[in-house]
Amino acid sequence: MAVFLLVTMLVAFSTMTRLLEEERSQMACLVTLGYTPASIISKYVLFAFFAILLGGGIAYPVGMGVSAMVYTAFWASFSMPAMPVLSSVAFYLITLTLIACGALAVTAVSGARRTSVMPSELLRPKVPRSGKKVFLERIPCVWRKLPFRYKSTLRSVFRYVNRFLMSVVSVAFSAGLVQAGLALLDLCVFHMTNTNALVGVAVMIVVFAGLLTAVVIYTLTNISISERHREIATLMVLGYSDREVAQYIYREIFLNSAIGIVFGYPAGAALTFLLYYAIGFGDISDVSWFMWLFPPVIIMIFTCLVCLFLYRKMVTVDMNDSLKAVE
Repeated sequence: MAVFLLVTMLVAFSTMTRLLEEERSQMACLVTLGYTPASIISKYVLFAFFAILLGGGIAYPVGMGVSAMVYTAFWASFSMPAMPVLSSVAFYLITLTLIACGALAVTAVSGARRTSVMPSELLRPKVPRSGKKVFLERIPCVWRKLPFRYKSTLRSVFRYVNRFLMSVVSVAFSAGLVQAGLALLDLCVFHMTNTNALVGVAVMIVVFAGLLTAVVIYTLTNISISERHREIATLMVLGYSDREVAQYIYREIFLNSAIGIVFGYPAGAALTFLLYYAIGFGDISDVSWFMWLFPPVIIMIFTCLVCLFLYRKMVTVDMNDSLKAVE
């Protein structure tokens, strides 16, 4: 629950930050017209509030449906009490409040930072971040042998540190959840009997963790594409094919996912330990070796699905409009 909550707040943070960045010129016009910073910020806070309220309204019946599925699976194997509706409502309200407070606080702080500068500065497009040396450049024997496309990918990935960290952290926790679900599945299939309920829960953990990965990667990649229309249009003008343009973005996505998977293994071990501790049996050393090979495969499958879904968005960038944008 804590992992899902953390990743949800990261997605809300990146989405609202990007919205505020896209509307710099509108904010400058409002300041020039005499609107106070508080009134401008309240517009975006209200937008975030209604978005969270709408998402929360959809989340409650979905959550109750998933809970009913879990209870039904357990009733088939165990003697279970009735599903606690009141405590479910309390947990739902607590979770929704935490997400709302986090997203609204980020929106307010980001809005205050932007409305505190002069309108003339807001009217100018944000200066792109300059590239910095990456750690491999300090190893000349390796860096010189890398093809240019991989050098540009490494530079692009580490140019946006915040987005890189969000991607890695989200994928790491998602991979850890997948590993915990697979470890529970391994325990049920090979070491226990009468565990149909736990098998269902384990499969559900794996599926939801994969979907969580897909949502995070889609959100961050969609933001990245929106910010880099001019860059993508330039590649098209230079004669890059649709496949080469897509690969330019795909390499960054897969690199972030691969790094997240590496950090996902210790996260998965920790979550597996906590899971076994909570249910009262099982040991990490008993997990079958091949179960440790599945998390990267599952994460990469969902990553590939996101890449395929975003392909059309990348190759249909309007070159004329993008290249006419003011720098």
